[in-house]
Amino acid sequence: MDGVSSTNDLTPILKDWHWQPGVFGVRTLSGHDGRLLIQVRLELGIIQMEADGRPDGNASGGFGSVLDRVRSPLTTLGGRHGSGAAGLGADDVSDLSGEILLFRQRAMACAVLELWPRVRRDALHNIEILELLWTRGMDNAQRARCESWRAHEIKLHTRAEVAMALSAGRKLEAGVAIDRGLEALEKSFQRAGAAKEFERSIETQYLRGLRESLTLKLPASQQLELEQRMLIAIGCENFELAAILRDELRQMGPSL
Repeated sequence: MDGVSSTNDLTPILKDWHWQPGVFGVRTLSGHDGRLLIQVRLELGIIQMEADGRPDGNASGGFGSVLDRVRSPLTTLGGRHGSGAAGLGADDVSDLSGEILLFRQRAMACAVLELWPRVRRDALHNIEILELLWTRGMDNAQRARCESWRAHEIKLHTRAEVAMALSAGRKLEAGVAIDRGLEALEKSFQRAGAAKEFERSIETQYLRGLRESLTLKLPASQQLELEQRMLIAIGCENFELAAILRDELRQMGPSL
């Protein structure tokens, strides 16, 4: 096996950025050409993603994403998704499903960095993929399974809209965004044939807790810190900690 230059050894980089258990380590940096990059620290290494375009930086058949590639014939013909369109092939379904995971990872990293416009962009990208998977060429079992993924994307999209509204001082708009998110969640659970799961889903509880937090007396900086910790806990699937943080926010009382 051919040797690799020691300049490719990542040990100095890993030692400079220690991994911390239970902490979602993420940072931004500039590439050699000045483009924005996002890095996530894992126990065994570092994941690097493009901040714009496809997270892995790979084109898909000359298109910016698999979603663009798959729906390009519809766009060219002026057609509508799911309206007389040909069904998706197994390879397209697999590629689209993989792309959801890439964009979800970046959206969660951007949420920790509070890059909310990018969070909203990536969540919307995945929602569009899920709509395409729902409308084209899948059997009922596959459609229901993919539809169950939508709840996470709705939660991220709503959180981004809320953060952007609050940063602009539009608290009422933030509340409306949460109500829209809850409505979208309920419809999604109904469409997936899991209406009874809506009330107890972690996404529903998160958005309701977020709505309640809008009326807290807690200083904005401390409230944001608690909300951020709750988001990280949910992203790490530490639902017990997330519930504790949510209850802590609820006990703070109404604002003056």
